[in-house]
Amino acid sequence: MRVSEDYLALRSAFPDYREGEAFGVSMEDVANVLFCTPKNAKLIIKKWIELNWVRFVSGRGRGHRSELVFLLSSAAIILSEAQERVRRGDVQSAFDWLRANEQLAAVRPQFQEWLAGYFGFKSEEEPGDRVVEMLRLPIYREIVSLDPAEAVYSFDSHLIQQIYSRLVEYDASTGQFSPAVSYCWTPNEDATEWIFDLRKGVLFHDGQELTAEDVKASLLRLRRGAFAHSWLTDGIREIEILSRYRVKIALAAPIRCFLLYMSHTAASIVPARALAESETEPLPLPVGSGPYRVAERHAGKCVLEAFSSYFGYRGMMDRIEIIIVPENEAEACFGTSPGVLTVVTGEFEAPSTPEFPLAQTVTGVLTMTLNLKKDGPLQQSGLRKALACGIDRRKLVDELGEPRAYPANGFHLGLPEAGEDLRFRPEEAREVLRHAAYDGQELHLFTFGRHEPDAYWLQAQYASIGIRITVHIVTLSELIEPQTIAGADMILFEAVLSEGPIRLLEYWQSDRSFLRSSLSEKTAAEVDRLTNAFLADAGDQAEDRWRDAVERTLLESNSCVVLATKAVWTIYDRSLQGVRINARGWVDFDAIWYQQ
Repeated sequence: MRVSEDYLALRSAFPDYREGEAFGVSMEDVANVLFCTPKNAKLIIKKWIELNWVRFVSGRGRGHRSELVFLLSSAAIILSEAQERVRRGDVQSAFDWLRANEQLAAVRPQFQEWLAGYFGFKSEEEPGDRVVEMLRLPIYREIVSLDPAEAVYSFDSHLIQQIYSRLVEYDASTGQFSPAVSYCWTPNEDATEWIFDLRKGVLFHDGQELTAEDVKASLLRLRRGAFAHSWLTDGIREIEILSRYRVKIALAAPIRCFLLYMSHTAASIVPARALAESETEPLPLPVGSGPYRVAERHAGKCVLEAFSSYFGYRGMMDRIEIIIVPENEAEACFGTSPGVLTVVTGEFEAPSTPEFPLAQTVTGVLTMTLNLKKDGPLQQSGLRKALACGIDRRKLVDELGEPRAYPANGFHLGLPEAGEDLRFRPEEAREVLRHAAYDGQELHLFTFGRHEPDAYWLQAQYASIGIRITVHIVTLSELIEPQTIAGADMILFEAVLSEGPIRLLEYWQSDRSFLRSSLSEKTAAEVDRLTNAFLADAGDQAEDRWRDAVERTLLESNSCVVLATKAVWTIYDRSLQGVRINARGWVDFDAIWYQQ
């Protein structure tokens, strides 16, 4: 970076000389422009010579001027530096660099053209007739955590699904379980003991074999630590290793859907030796046994490489490069180069053409929590009721448009009758607000970039009935901080329901979930009672009864406000084969291949 800035500074100091034109200059002149010593100026010029940016002939003897030739224009340097920053995974810095130097040369159009072709399918030849096939993906959100115990956001969980393996896998579209690390499982009659038989020869990415010891260590870590997903092991009484490839899990009470728990990404199996020194701490670079291993990771870039010793089918794509793109630059990074694959969650209007089909997946319900663990105005039931019935969800969907799909009337993704908002009762909202002990105190609503338009729309709508809201837009990382959750009056987030009951269990059982962490003790106790009854219920309609009962408890007590369903769009080049859009709205990397 510094070498480019120095070149631009010196180039600007001698604007009358064209590229390729020699002129005389002293080392003191160069040092003065670059604010450095003559010795450092010589080192900088040496670097430019190595990069073939300049030609330089040193003057012979004291008082003789040297000869310098600029070989590249300012525009070329600005463009090259921006491209290099993208390759390093720092897209935000690349756009900042362009803006900072736009007075010297406006190269943004050329940069955007290059950037549009940067993503998609690429192949590179390596020695030995080997061809490396790579898919480079723009992602419009940060990766917060790749630790299975801590990951709460959908894309983080999607990556964990690719990096790690679990005892079993769950298909939300069919409601069926399939073998993974465990090829066979046996519960006792009352579902308080589960025995899992493990495949032999399953390898971690470091080449070590996965055994029952690793299964036990992974689950004990969840139980002993204060992690986001420690709730997953609350019902486990004991874990016993029966043999190298056999483990028994004893529960404190019946859990007939225990396989759901074991299919959660938080139940991913981590090497026991990796946990020995950090059992209650976040993990370093992930080591799993999934189809892809992490080869590189930093703030703006994550590189996955196919794991050739994976116990299932090896991914056809040798390398997946994930580049984090700022939301405000998302559209600039969308292109139509071969093999393009991108998931749009509302950052820009997703186009659709025959060559680049567009698949929509309704993934969840936009939900606003009401923090009843915090003293303040929300302890008044009248104010909470006004918040719930004083908002026109149909209007929200119509005015803000995609990715909002239709008004939500509960924690389910079904289309409401005639697409209407059954909870909008404005006169009732004004009436209860008149009788509530609310005199305009400020309420603080926290959310992140994706839901920013919704937050400010809600602020304006609530202001029209006399409720004052201040909006705080924070990063994904900041939003899940305990102090943020505890201090916020409301948090606006999407409850991802497309993955089936396991996500509802998480939202309603995890003390670190936005929803559970906001409930009053009374409501939380009732949710627990209903959930425990569901876990022991072997009936065919148990899940529906449980979901409906908990939903009724939350909405009748005005413990939260459901607003609208939200969708994601997956856009991909038809040359990409095996594109399977999963319940999260993302694509499983191990199934993709490119048709030449």
